[in-house]
Amino acid sequence: MNPKFHPKGFLFLIVAVVFGIMVFQNNACGQQITAVNSQEFFDNYLHLLEDGNALIIDGRTQRMFSGGHLKNAINIDADDPDLLTLLQQHLNEPQIVVYCTTVRRTIKIVSTLIDIYDGNIIFISDGIRGWLQNGYPHIVFTIDDKNSLRKNTFDTVKQNIQPEEL
Repeated sequence: MNPKFHPKGFLFLIVAVVFGIMVFQNNACGQQITAVNSQEFFDNYLHLLEDGNALIIDGRTQRMFSGGHLKNAINIDADDPDLLTLLQQHLNEPQIVVYCTTVRRTIKIVSTLIDIYDGNIIFISDGIRGWLQNGYPHIVFTIDDKNSLRKNTFDTVKQNIQPEEL
């Protein structure tokens, strides 16, 4: 039996090893980096979307963010040339949650934060794609007042977002 090479599996392995090294190095300094999938986040950290004790960063493009994002998330595009400057504006937060579509942009943001931020970092490894595949509620950006936005926050609207747009 000859095993086949699976590029996605190999990529996941590389990501796991790199983040494992980062977690080991930063735990020695008191910084904690936690990787969770969307189900683990929903089960254990959902309160962070509500209680204001964490900054939620959506690392996708503005267009993707406008199509739908997690409650109370801000948009910092991981591919923005001013990423470092944008992140430096939020270093006073007790903890930061990072997600994107899957993991590419998340890695970029977390890697940058490791060097400049002393707080705890949680990243959602399967991103908003995993969130939507699990059918979890999210928010769609609308130009409404804040109360209308909050009222509609947990309406599931994933039919408005096509997987290829994420």
